[in-house]
Amino acid sequence: MKVKFMVKDKIKEWVKRYAPAEVVAICTALLGAGLFHLLFRNSITTALAGTWGENLGYYSVIIWQDTRRQSRDRRATGERYRAQDVLLLIRNLVIEFGPGEYLDSFIIRPGCMYLFPRLTGNVMLGIAIGKIVADVIFYIPTIIAYEVRKKYLHTL
Repeated sequence: MKVKFMVKDKIKEWVKRYAPAEVVAICTALLGAGLFHLLFRNSITTALAGTWGENLGYYSVIIWQDTRRQSRDRRATGERYRAQDVLLLIRNLVIEFGPGEYLDSFIIRPGCMYLFPRLTGNVMLGIAIGKIVADVIFYIPTIIAYEVRKKYLHTL
């Protein structure tokens, strides 16, 4: 019974961490892909624009959340936000997202965002499906790295 509650708590934690970024990411992925599709009518540039649009939206939210949390924690102890906090933030982001992001941004996500519009015959639907498929693959190493980072390294 304890394991069931622990898993439920972990899922809630992951949703709280990643869901706001995902909401923005789907919007920026569709915006980037849609704009480039209208401008160039090229599947490769559309897939890349969707990938980079998603990354921009996703990491903007993650960085904003983490910076806000760090700053709030500093204020609670009467300290100022320092350059060392920025370096800690960067280190934590690289550890958490680095392993999954490398393959995701350069191979998996652009591939999915190229393939699924072609399979569905609909650019926006295909980009959305490609994003979701890529997300499933991306979150396996990302969540593992997040949990390892929290357990073994000073965290936010």
